[in-house]
Amino acid sequence: MYFKTKYLVLFLVGILIFSNCFSQTDYDYINKISVTGNINVTGDLIKSTSQLRVGDIYEKAEINKAIKNIYNLGLFRDITISKNKYEDGVEVVISVDEYAVIENFEVTGNQEIKQKKILSEVKLSKGEYLTGKLKFKMKNAILDLYYEKGFRLATVNFEVEELPNNKVDLTIAIIEGSEVRIKKIIFKGNKNIASKKLLGEMKTKPKGFFRSGKFELEKFEEDLIRIEEFYKSEGYINAKVEDWDKEYNKSSKLILVIDVFEGNQYKLAHIKVKGNTRFKGEQITGQLDLQKGDVFNEEEFNKKLANVRSMYFEDGFIYSSINRQLETNKDSLDITLNINENNRAKVRKIFINGNKKTEEKIIRRKLAVFPGDYFRQSLIMQTQRNIYNMGFFEPNIGIDYQPINADGDIDLIFNVKDKVSGNANFGVNYDAVNGFVGFIKLAHNNLFGQAKKVELTWEFSGSKQNYDISYTDPYVFNSNILAGVDIFHTQNEWTDWNYEVHRTGGGLRAGSKVPWLNFTRFTTGFSYTEKYYEFINEDGTILDQVQDLVDEGKKISNSMYLSLERDNRNNIFRPSQGSYTKFYTEIAGSILGGNEEYLKQTFQTNWHFPLFWEFSFGMKVRMGNILPLGSKDVVPLDEKFYPGGIGPDGIRGYPDRSIEPEDTEGANAEFITSYGITVPLSGDKIIGLAFLDAGNSYRDFSAINLQYLKKGAGVGVRVQTPMGLIGFDYAYGFDRDVNNKWEFHFQFGSTF
Repeated sequence: MYFKTKYLVLFLVGILIFSNCFSQTDYDYINKISVTGNINVTGDLIKSTSQLRVGDIYEKAEINKAIKNIYNLGLFRDITISKNKYEDGVEVVISVDEYAVIENFEVTGNQEIKQKKILSEVKLSKGEYLTGKLKFKMKNAILDLYYEKGFRLATVNFEVEELPNNKVDLTIAIIEGSEVRIKKIIFKGNKNIASKKLLGEMKTKPKGFFRSGKFELEKFEEDLIRIEEFYKSEGYINAKVEDWDKEYNKSSKLILVIDVFEGNQYKLAHIKVKGNTRFKGEQITGQLDLQKGDVFNEEEFNKKLANVRSMYFEDGFIYSSINRQLETNKDSLDITLNINENNRAKVRKIFINGNKKTEEKIIRRKLAVFPGDYFRQSLIMQTQRNIYNMGFFEPNIGIDYQPINADGDIDLIFNVKDKVSGNANFGVNYDAVNGFVGFIKLAHNNLFGQAKKVELTWEFSGSKQNYDISYTDPYVFNSNILAGVDIFHTQNEWTDWNYEVHRTGGGLRAGSKVPWLNFTRFTTGFSYTEKYYEFINEDGTILDQVQDLVDEGKKISNSMYLSLERDNRNNIFRPSQGSYTKFYTEIAGSILGGNEEYLKQTFQTNWHFPLFWEFSFGMKVRMGNILPLGSKDVVPLDEKFYPGGIGPDGIRGYPDRSIEPEDTEGANAEFITSYGITVPLSGDKIIGLAFLDAGNSYRDFSAINLQYLKKGAGVGVRVQTPMGLIGFDYAYGFDRDVNNKWEFHFQFGSTF
């Protein structure tokens, strides 16, 4: 019993000793946090950022973490944390050394780069802390600007003037140094292609009589890519620029050294096609147009490979992919095209977004692709062109598509943005015949959002009083039939021949698309006109023909016309591709009745071709002929042709209506041709052009002689305004019998 009691006592004593050991700790509790050294940063911010709290246990790991947290503010050069120990805990003291605050700043020494440009790059503002990181960032940004301009020796220093309260005035002192010019470019490793030829591929050049020799890093890096592409175009498919370096001679002139690896030149051996089921291998290789033994030109190959991709895309295989595999053997090259055709996309639905003014059914009439059709890129582009040429929407008709099932079928989305369709204008025009002419015009080309057009125009001057009211419905009763009505009155003076003509009347028009001819429209119309002639000056020169017209008094002219137009231009406002052709025949009198009888015919064709960049070339040929009919042996003066100046019969460089056969009023035939180059200066809004016009007028069609044409050339601009297209041309008439052969032309619309 004693033995058991003894061990029990020892056990209890042990427990007491063990418990007492663990009840005694060396833990220090934080009872106060102080901040010293701070001037512009509040102590509360520093304490909060440290994440130390009164009542927390003071631990070294937490202190290190607190220092790191405060450093992350980026406002201090140095941070230390110490402790003062008391009976009831410890006081934590956070000591900081702040970066100075920028009070004011300026840039000095900059001559080549404006201060505004420098400050926009460094993005410096008053009140920032002048840290080492900020200095590093600003210095690199400024040096990048100078390096781009070729000042590779430029340096940047920071001068600091200390102010009270740990603030400073900062001066960014730039020493620009001399502009580095390239003395020489040396190529190494080029055994097969001469250095001169490689240099010809570069935009970076050594300094010469007509070259600055500036070194611009970005342009030079692009040159290195050009060198590799040139090698690959010569069959060196493994060629690359391995390295480059720069050296400076004693006069700070730059020497560039470019190391190239050429590898072997390869010639085409075989082309294999795998995975193709839609098109035969011969069709695909035919798009590449490569022959065995040709030096492999990688750039041209990739362009022609794009033709194969377009062929698949055009046929609806929009998910297809083509991977090329090149296998070399000594100096020969085998190409394998691995084609994954995937599914052929079919159009399920077509959506039109953004049309707030135009009824959707009007836009859908311009679709060239329909639900159920296979996707075709050419039809999509034609639809975009058709919608834009309506004139109701801004350029760049958006196109998107959304896959809708596992078969790859899609929904098409056309995104449009409305532009102003109606306008009210007034102003003054000028032409050589009538001088200054005032006008008032009210027009709307999308009435009720249904593409109906209404136009009211009044022109007035001392020599003319014209008004015209026109209404056109292109889709009568929701059909494809166009119908229109015109009411007009004109009063025009022809001072050279001492007469004026008054015309009052109206007309009806009807037309339709030709179903079996794309882009083609047939139009016919009937016109009823009452007109009479008067002398301007009874004492002036009076021609016998004019006297006869005046003596006849008021006469009736009934006429009917037929026209056939085909227009597949990509942009009717500024065409760069496609053509426009029009045949026009008008007959007056005969079975139609009236006092005038004639047959008038015109033919015009315009062709447009893209050149380079955004330049395009256009040409026009126009011919006209008019013949008397029945008992009449003369043609009405106001129906004849009067080339010169601007308009459909324009020959710029000559006054309006100034080119006539000798001793004859007006011409019974004409031939005109024009050639021009256009370039957009501001999208479709402003177009620049240079042109050459040539043409002449003749007594009859058989007298046309293309060896004797009146020629004119010049430059001009077209501006798209709410009033329509306004043109300004300045042209030189080569065959004019005057001292000053220059002529200024102002017009609405465009010759092309």
